Amino acid sequence: MRYFLSALFAVLLLAIGGLVYLLKSHPVIQPIDGADGNPQSSIRLLFLGTSSMAWTDDTSTWLIDGFFSRPAIEKVIFTRLNVDKPRVDEVITEVFRRLNMPEVLSGIVVAHSHYDHSMDAPYLAMQYGGRLVGSESTWQIAKGQDLPALQMDLQAEQGQVSFGNFDIRLQESAHAPTGFTGGFNNKPVFLPAHALQFKEGVSYSFLVSHPSMGSAPFALIQPSAGFIPGQNKDVRVNTVLLGMGGLGKLSDEYIAEYWQEMVLNTQAKTVYLIHWDDFTLPLIQEGKIKPLKSMPTALDDFPRSLELLKMFSKRDEVTLHILNAWEMVYF
Repeated sequence: MRYFLSALFAVLLLAIGGLVYLLKSHPVIQPIDGADGNPQSSIRLLFLGTSSMAWTDDTSTWLIDGFFSRPAIEKVIFTRLNVDKPRVDEVITEVFRRLNMPEVLSGIVVAHSHYDHSMDAPYLAMQYGGRLVGSESTWQIAKGQDLPALQMDLQAEQGQVSFGNFDIRLQESAHAPTGFTGGFNNKPVFLPAHALQFKEGVSYSFLVSHPSMGSAPFALIQPSAGFIPGQNKDVRVNTVLLGMGGLGKLSDEYIAEYWQEMVLNTQAKTVYLIHWDDFTLPLIQEGKIKPLKSMPTALDDFPRSLELLKMFSKRDEVTLHILNAWEMVYF
C-alpha cells in the first residue's frame, strides 16, 4: 500500500507539474501594423492588458477594470487571492505619468465580476478617488473591501455614467461561453478569496462618447468574447476594442458570428484586439515594463482566432491591430 500511495503521489505531482508547464507555454504572436491615430488629439487611451485601460481627455482620467495585481498562475490555482497593493500602486503611478495627468481618477467601470476584472477596482477607487461603476456582483466585491457606499454606482443590465466630458453607456452583453461563466455574488466577497469565488454577474459592453467627437458614440469596448445577438442594433461606431479571451477554443461559426455582431453590424472601420494576453504575468517587473504574452494554448488558441480575424478584416476592409501593454491609442 505504501508503494502504491507513493506512486500515486508521484503521478499526481507529475500531472500538476505538467499542467503548470502547459499554463506557462505561450504561442508566439506576430504584431500587426495598426491604424494611425491623431497624436494631436487629447482623447486617448492607454492599454493595460486584459480589458484594462485608462482613458483621458487631458481633463479627467477614468479606468476600465484596472486589474494590475495579475497574480501568478500558481497563486491562482493553489491559494486565495488578494490585491497586490504595491504592484497596483506601481502600475497606476506609471499610468498617470504616461498620460501626463494628476494621480486622480474620475471613475472606474467594471466589465464583469471575475477576479481579472474586478478585484483591484475597489482599492483603486479608495486610493485614487472616483466612483466604482458595476453590477450587484461587483458591489459585493467592493463591500468585501469596505468601499464606502457613496463611491459605488450600482448598475442594472443597462445604464449610463459620465466622467467629466466622457459619457459611457453600459449595455448588457455576454461572457465568452467557457467553463467560467455564470453566477452572481449574493454576499460580500472578503479577501483573500479563491478565484472561483468571483462570480461573473452581469457582463457589459461599453459605448464611449465625447462632445469633441460628436454626439454619437465613437468607440465600442467589448471586454469579453461573448455577445447577445442583436445587442448592437442601431449602434454605429468607428472603433471597436474587441475582447479575445477564450475565442480560439470556439468554433469557426461562433467567431464569424462574433465578428458580424461586433464589427460588421456597427460598421466599424478600426478594430483593436484586447484581452488576448496571459493575465498571470506582471505589467511591470523589477521596475521594467513587460510586454504581453498570449494566453497559453491550454486555455486559448489565439493564433487560430487571430488568423480568422485577419481573414475577415481583409475581406471587409477593416483595419486590425493587436494592442500591447502600455500602447497609446489616439482618437
